[in-house]
Amino acid sequence: MTILFLLLSPALFALFWIIRFQICSARRRRLVDTYGIDSKKLRKLSCREVTKLRKQIEELEEKKDSFGLESIVRPYRS
Repeated sequence: MTILFLLLSPALFALFWIIRFQICSARRRRLVDTYGIDSKKLRKLSCREVTKLRKQIEELEEKKDSFGLESIVRPYRS
């Protein structure tokens, strides 16, 4: 049983990181497609920073604050 665990643990660890990377890249693609943000500028951000940016954008969309939304998105546009 322990041998099986030792053989499968690196594969599970790699699978976890692949899924995490795919989720983060999907968030970046959504920001690029929806708001015209430059993908090169988003690559410099960590996954947490992308998530924080996405949450800020969603909050401003709920409030329907177009000026605030533009001020957040503008530095990341090409």
